[in-house]
Amino acid sequence: MLRLLPAAMLTTVVGARPNFLHILMDDWGIGDVNAYGNHLTTRVATPNIDALAADGVLFTNGYSASPVCSPSRTAWMTSRFPAEAAIHSALGNGCGGCAQFLDPVKFVPVTKVLQDNGYRTAHFGKWHLGASQGNVSSPLPAAYGIMESATFNSDADQGNPAWPPILPGCTSPRTAPGPECNDTHWAAHTADAIVAKTLGFVDEATQMEKPWFVNAWFHVSHAMLVPTAEQLGAYSYDDACRLGAAASNQTTCAHQIFWSAQRAADASIGVLTDGLRARGLWTSTVIALSTDNGPEEMMVYTNGVGTTGPFRGRKRSLYDGGVRLPFIMAWPGTARKGAVDHSVVGAVDWLPTVLSLAKIPMPPDISETARGYDLSQILIANESNAQPNSSSRPANKPLLWEWRFAVSGPCQNEAPQLAARLERYKLYLNPPTTPGGAPTRVELYEVGTDGVTPVMLFETQNLAESLPDVVKSLTEPLLAWHASLPPGPVVPHNGCFGITGPWWSADPVAAATSRDSEVIEDDPAFHL
Repeated sequence: MLRLLPAAMLTTVVGARPNFLHILMDDWGIGDVNAYGNHLTTRVATPNIDALAADGVLFTNGYSASPVCSPSRTAWMTSRFPAEAAIHSALGNGCGGCAQFLDPVKFVPVTKVLQDNGYRTAHFGKWHLGASQGNVSSPLPAAYGIMESATFNSDADQGNPAWPPILPGCTSPRTAPGPECNDTHWAAHTADAIVAKTLGFVDEATQMEKPWFVNAWFHVSHAMLVPTAEQLGAYSYDDACRLGAAASNQTTCAHQIFWSAQRAADASIGVLTDGLRARGLWTSTVIALSTDNGPEEMMVYTNGVGTTGPFRGRKRSLYDGGVRLPFIMAWPGTARKGAVDHSVVGAVDWLPTVLSLAKIPMPPDISETARGYDLSQILIANESNAQPNSSSRPANKPLLWEWRFAVSGPCQNEAPQLAARLERYKLYLNPPTTPGGAPTRVELYEVGTDGVTPVMLFETQNLAESLPDVVKSLTEPLLAWHASLPPGPVVPHNGCFGITGPWWSADPVAAATSRDSEVIEDDPAFHL
């Protein structure tokens, strides 16, 4: 049971430094949040996320650093593109060429910098930045500057007492429940636990008169989704499936399962934000909310019915549907209120922004390698709350991606291996296969939005031939970056070229085999 501390104790802001709350969802598409224009309001309800956007800045060009889990989380923690840390896919799933864990010495996380500068730090929820395997142990939370934790997809799943589980006695849904846990609705209950532990930690930090930083990383909407009966009751069968009560299984009522889980997750966020208000901490807390990657492919998980809005691709695709996501930042009372901003921003920008707002100089070793830049001038309101609705990303800070594996759905979602975004254009290409060779599958799309100019956002109008100067300006830094990456196995990225049958295949392995002429059943992309 949480203790509600006296308001006089809870309004302390140490040295006027703000607190930080990073809310990271899992497998959400940009169309899964009403604030981004999803008007299925009788079904998809995100009032608490929408309220957060109304209190802050909603970015329309916000990006994760990867179309899958572990790599995207690496960028949020370190301001580095994950391939630089040899984190190419989900860790722990037999990822070829991947590091076993995020190395906190070579890639210093934001939590460590903050802890070293007087912040209390915590991580509650999903970790997925590595775990012990064989006779190699992963670092302890303290190595990442994390002072309190309760996690899953971590060494907590192996019963390591240094990594407490998010629910006592329960491991993640990928493994059998622990002896004290027979919770069918494990995934649904983790959200409540994340909120409770976050608010408890906040109370303790405030009693100590310390500023705090919390990662609150949720499970929803990752497979498996098993909402409780109460959560399912928010949507009747007729509303969700239109097939009647006889269709009440997960296969035919996927929307009911998915929407119920998301609605419940949004409600948990409401409990969390209301808790900050009740403690007098609402105006002293910087909040960022996003998700790790786009929605799951239904061929992988039947209930993966999230929507990418107007964007092509889904999870495991570098096309915008896999990486262009809900991205909201708020600092109530200080940040712009209800702003819609079209600047190109990414997960790598979080660390520089946090350190700037916390008035902490960026350590030289991080400053020299950070891929992000400080968004505080975009976030903070001026006297009239009027700011340009789009700011130019520094030319030396383009967003860069590498995805070495295959997609798990239609081949039209399989982008080339590399991508770069700066300003209005996004470039894709496969790197040369021989020294001095030319890139292949060069694709250039205009994906920038200013809220006024109509743009074909689905990435089907390839402008590479008509805009060679733009292609060159993005190709040079992209290939130079790629040449610096650690080597590893790569699945050919041929898209739909060479397919002998329909471009949609019910068997993603067969589809990949037909276009790549090699069997890739061990590709970790199929085991996320």
